[in-house]
This record gives sequence, structure tokens and C-alpha cells, in this order.
Amino acid sequence: MVHVASLLRMNSQKINLKRILLHPFLFGSYYIVALLGSNIEQVKTLVALRPLFVVLLGSAILLIVLRLIMKEWLRAAAAATLLLVFFFSYGHIYHYLEEYFNPLGRHRLLIPIWGVFAGVSLYWITRRLRNLSEITVILNIISIVLLIFPLYQIASFKIRLLSVGQKPSEHLVTSSLTLPEEQTPDIYLIILDEYTRADVLENVYKLDNTDFLQELASMDFNIIECSQSNYAQTELVLASMLNLDYLDALDERLSEDTADHALLRGLIKDSIVEGTFRELGYNIVAFETGYYFSELEDADVYLTPNQSLRQSLLGGMNGFEVMLFKNSAALIISDATTLLQDFINTNHPHEIKRQQALYTLDMLARLPEEVSSPKFVFAHILVTHEPFVFGADGEALDYPENLDNAMYKKAYRDQIYFLNQQLLEVLNKIIANSGTPPVIIIQGDTGPGRVSNDYRMAIFSALYLPDNHDLSLPITLTPVNDFRLIFDQYFDGSLGLLEDISLFSLYTDSFNFKPIPNTCAGE
Repeated sequence: MVHVASLLRMNSQKINLKRILLHPFLFGSYYIVALLGSNIEQVKTLVALRPLFVVLLGSAILLIVLRLIMKEWLRAAAAATLLLVFFFSYGHIYHYLEEYFNPLGRHRLLIPIWGVFAGVSLYWITRRLRNLSEITVILNIISIVLLIFPLYQIASFKIRLLSVGQKPSEHLVTSSLTLPEEQTPDIYLIILDEYTRADVLENVYKLDNTDFLQELASMDFNIIECSQSNYAQTELVLASMLNLDYLDALDERLSEDTADHALLRGLIKDSIVEGTFRELGYNIVAFETGYYFSELEDADVYLTPNQSLRQSLLGGMNGFEVMLFKNSAALIISDATTLLQDFINTNHPHEIKRQQALYTLDMLARLPEEVSSPKFVFAHILVTHEPFVFGADGEALDYPENLDNAMYKKAYRDQIYFLNQQLLEVLNKIIANSGTPPVIIIQGDTGPGRVSNDYRMAIFSALYLPDNHDLSLPITLTPVNDFRLIFDQYFDGSLGLLEDISLFSLYTDSFNFKPIPNTCAGE
């Protein structure tokens, strides 16, 4: 301990860590940066901008107030850091006790206990703490060390995204594709997240989807009766589908020895399909989804229901802020007051999701007339993915978290009812208002895994193929073959179809695959 103290004193003389009050600001920032680091594969760094600003400003105000009370900057800084740690750790302790020691997981018990600990700690800092300079050095160093790992998580992921390149794809020969001589169709790819197949809807969810399928058939859609997904997770499905091949053929690094989803992001955001349509002179149209991995922000037309930066700074709480809110002492405010409901509303992300879904459906119907052709349109619609935010008639509902299976099935059915009606209206408008009959792919990425992983691979799939309505399609057609089919039929390609294979994996081990037979097809 003597040697450690001597080392700290020697280093502190060089950078004067005894007098620089970094730790209140760094400890406050840590909780935000750590949450961002652990979720960096799912969210944009922009979502952390506002809470970081608020915490830094709050830390400064707290430090100044405590300085006025304690008359010493170093003592005030130590007290400020203590209070910030107590504030941001409250929610974590509360949720832990709620899950594992339920009787203790109550605000009425935890608040007094937390208050006593905070009070005793503040008393010690105010009356007993003597070596303020040494404590300041230690707290500064601890706060810096704490930030290293989450900053590394964020930086390394961003660097990996920049360094991931598209693997050569000469075997696909997409460069030899040509535009149709007479009419160039718009291409619509509409992904319905976790929308499952008709037989699963009937057998598991007690929902007869026949009327919807018959309506699609009357519009000349080809229904793929026994379609299965190639993979069990959205990122894997999109990476494979948009690059016309299985993942192991696209990049040998995508094996069970890796957990690096940055490789998938490169394949999705710089895909063969998007690049091919660009080379063919298509406008690329994409939508904000709320999930960074499926947002093609470099599209020629990128459609969002709000101005992202303005929303992040001035709008209600986003999903990232809700997570931060629920894991801090701010949870007490959420649970105990109705003040500031328009802003401090942990259901606000549900409203954002509603707006995104309704906006996407509305704009899809308007695209034929509002965006010049030819265009490739990518829309990822998450209505049938939790959290569920609609009733069967489209009314705004905020279903609670952790639904039991019975409630989940009812809520899922309600999303299907609502989405079906919206889709029929949208698809009719797209077809009616397009100058050239469009090609439309509409399908689930995966089935829902909430009730049982046994049905995770079963997906709804339907294709609108003008001039090829009577084309005989495999009843097991999987997403990896969709654009192979389209490039061959409409752009003079010769890619051919791959064998339809379904590979299941868990989120915790994304690239450790287990082949799943297609029992619907009698295999």
C-alpha cells in the first residue's frame, strides 16, 4: 500500500490529479457509456447524446451546490461522486432484489435503506474524510479505468464496421445483369418481422389466415406455402438474403468461432443487392426502423417520421433513455408520480414504434407517385415483433412486458389482424398506382420464438411477379433465393436457385447452426 500511494503521488505530480475534479463527471458519464457499449450493436451512438449532456450538466450543478454547502471543492467532488453512484446504481439493485429476493424488491423498503447508506456515507465524507487529495487521485484514476472498457467496446465495433469489406462475388455474375428492354419494374422488399406461416398461425395461435391469403392470391401474389427462413435471427437473414448466398459462402469468418456481428452489418449495409440495383440505375429507398442494423441510411431516399437529431435532443424519451431511466433512482419518479407524463413516460418508445409503423405503411402506398422510377424499396416493419403496440383495430395499446404465453398469443393475433388490413390496402395502392407493374417480395424474416423455438423458422412469404404470375415456384422457397429468382426472371440473369436450407441458432451463439428440416413440405 505504501508503494501504491507513492506511485500515485509521483504520477499525480505530473498531471496534478490531486486538484483536477474529473471523477464526478466521469462517474456520471460511465453509466451512459457503459449502457451504450453493451448495446452498441443495436443502437446508434446518437441516442446517448442527450442523456450524456444532461448528466454532465447535472453533475456540474450538483458539484457547485455541494461546494456552496461544504466550502471545499475536493470534499464537494467526493460527495457528488458518491451521490451519482447511489443514484445510478439504485435501479440495478432494485431489479436484482425484485427478481431474486422479491420481498425486498419494493421501493418502500429500498428507499429508506438506500437513504441511510447515502446519509452515513455523506456524513463520513463531510466530517471524517481527511486525505482529500489522495482520495481525489484514486477516484480520478478509478473513473478513467472504468471508462476504458465501454469506450473500447464502442470504438472497436465502429472500427470493425469500417474495416469490414464486401467479399468478392464473381461467382454471382451480377455485373452481367441488364435492364428489361421495354418496362423496368420497381422492386419492393417488405420484411414483416416475426410474421409466421399460415399453418403455425392456425395450430399454435388459433388464427385462420385464409382470408388474407386468398385476398393476396386474388391480386396474383404467389404464396409460398411451406416457406422457412434460412436463419433464426433478422441480421443473419438480411445478410444472406441481400447477398444471395449462405453466410459461410459469403465470409468464412462467419463461423461458430466468432460472435462478431459487425461482419453482418457490413453485408447488410453494403449488400450485393443494393449495389446491383445502383449499377442498374435504380433509386434506393429505405425507411428508419428503430433498429440500426436494418437502416440503410445511405439510400437515395431515406424516410423517417421525425428529424432524428431534433427528436434525440427535444423529443420524449427514446428506448435507450428508458433503459437508463429504469436502472437508476429515476425509476422512483416513474413509479410514483404522474408529473411530466409527456416526457417522463417509459411507454414513449411504444409511441415512436407506432409512428414508425404507420408512417412506413402510409409512405409505401404513396411511393409509386412520389419517388421516381425505377426504384428499389426496402421496408422492415416490426408490428408483429414485441413490444406490441396496436390493438386488432389499430388502436394504440401498450402491452406490459413479460406477457405470459396466453396473453402473448392474443396480442400477436391482434397485430396480425391489424397488419393484414393495412397491407392489403397498401399493396393494392402500390400495384394500382405504379406505371409499370412492380415486383413485390413480402415475407417474414423469422417466425416468433416467444412461445417455442420449434416454430422459429416458419415464415410467411408471398411474391408478386408481373408477367410471371403462373411461374411454378418451389413451395419451400427461402429468402436466400428471392433475388436470385428476380434477377434471373427480370434482368436476364443466370444465377439459378440454391438448395433451400434452414439453419437454427440462438442469439447467445449466433453462428453455431443446427439444420432444421422442413416438415411442412413432408421432409
